[in-house]
Amino acid sequence: MTFARIRSDEWMDDPGLDPDRHRQALAGLARLNRISLVSRVFYPRLVRMAQQQPQRPLRILDVASGSADLPIDWLCRAKRQGIRMEVTSLDRSETAMDFALESAKAAGVTLGTVVRDCLADGLPSGFDVVTNSLFMHHLENYQAVRLIQEMWRVSERSVLICDLDRSSVNLALVAAASRLVSRSDVVHHDATASVRAAYSRPEFSSLLRQAMGYDIPVRISFPCRFLAAIDQTCVAERVGAPSPILSGAIP
Repeated sequence: MTFARIRSDEWMDDPGLDPDRHRQALAGLARLNRISLVSRVFYPRLVRMAQQQPQRPLRILDVASGSADLPIDWLCRAKRQGIRMEVTSLDRSETAMDFALESAKAAGVTLGTVVRDCLADGLPSGFDVVTNSLFMHHLENYQAVRLIQEMWRVSERSVLICDLDRSSVNLALVAAASRLVSRSDVVHHDATASVRAAYSRPEFSSLLRQAMGYDIPVRISFPCRFLAAIDQTCVAERVGAPSPILSGAIP
């Protein structure tokens, strides 16, 4: 069962949020991501792409990266397995990027960071893959469409997007999980606000078609999420679709 999408301000997005509460919330969200195994949704796909170009590392940009718990996990796994990856995390929050650098250092991996507003300033180029997790639900429809276009514009091979799938069941599951893994009131508030603001799979499919001009599969990603992959295979299957308008900053 689903319900109408309701966007509201998340506390972690407040630039005036106390840095200690922000860090506590980042740690809580990272724990929530770990128990939901979201890193493993991306990692096998990244490994396959890295193995297809053994002559150099796979260059990955993670957009709206937050604590960068996913990129750090990918780098740790790749290091153990001898897979060559270079990952850059991008977020508008200096607190989040400082936290990410500290976490990467503690994990013994090298993480690139960029402090930038992906909506206002566009994205840097020079990456094979552009990833995004748990950010699209923050956006208005037109912002999501333009960000998808921008991610595709700066990627050389693929775009991977994972986000919450809005439903009553997922709302209950995420609310319960947030209280199990964290004492942060910010995490408790933002977890449920995120599900209420999330797109359903059909809604996100429609946004992808608006952005790219053709259908992109949006697959269920248990628990509580969906995954969309835009790559050259999708482009090759496109027949007679108009070209999307690609640009930088999103007005």
